[in-house]
This record gives sequence, C-alpha cells and structure tokens, in this order.
Amino acid sequence: MLSKIFALTIILGLAAFTFATPPTLDSIKGEWAGVFSIAGHTADVTMKFDVDGSKVTGTVNSEHTGPGTITDGKWENGKLTCTLKFEKHESIDFSGGFKDGKFGGEFKTEGMTGTWTAERKK
Repeated sequence: MLSKIFALTIILGLAAFTFATPPTLDSIKGEWAGVFSIAGHTADVTMKFDVDGSKVTGTVNSEHTGPGTITDGKWENGKLTCTLKFEKHESIDFSGGFKDGKFGGEFKTEGMTGTWTAERKK
C-alpha cells in the first residue's frame, strides 16, 4: 500500500511540474483555434505555427480575413511577434505570449487595437 501511495505521489508531482513549466517556443508549434476581439466584434480564427529556431512562420484563416500567412515571426523574451498578411484584408501586427496558462495578446489593424486568445486544437 505504501509503495502505491509513493508511486502516486511521484506521478502527481511530475504532472504538477509538467503543467507548471513555462511553455517553450516549441509549444506553439501546431494548430490553434482562437478568437479575435475588436471594437465589440469577434471573429473565430485558426492559426498554424511552424517553428525553426526562433523564427516563426505559418498560416492563419478567419471568415473575416480569409486565408493568410504568418510572416516576420519571432519569439524573444517569452513574446511572439509577427505580421499576418492577407490577400483581401489589411495586414495585422500581432503579438502575444503565455500568461496564466493561456495563449493570447494584442493585434493592430486598420488603425485599431484588439485582443486575441487561442487554445491548441485537439
């Protein structure tokens, strides 16, 4: 019985360490489902980040903007910065990171500033 309690304690301790460890650049690689919020409006967005060293590229798509690309992406000091470029929408200056276990930040487009949040697609 004592060995089972000891094993459970170790497993729970490792799980707590895993979830408490700050995300690394590699943790943003993959697909994310998010929401852009600006001027009282929201738009669902799908983002796919590719990572090569500190360089971040990828794709983005929302019903409002249409498909686009993630360019000039960087991860520095725990912050993601990039430009979202679209064929039929003005470019979006995009920044953010992880805070309180959530991925999100701000964006600027068409002279306005909005916010975004995202969760990893399952």
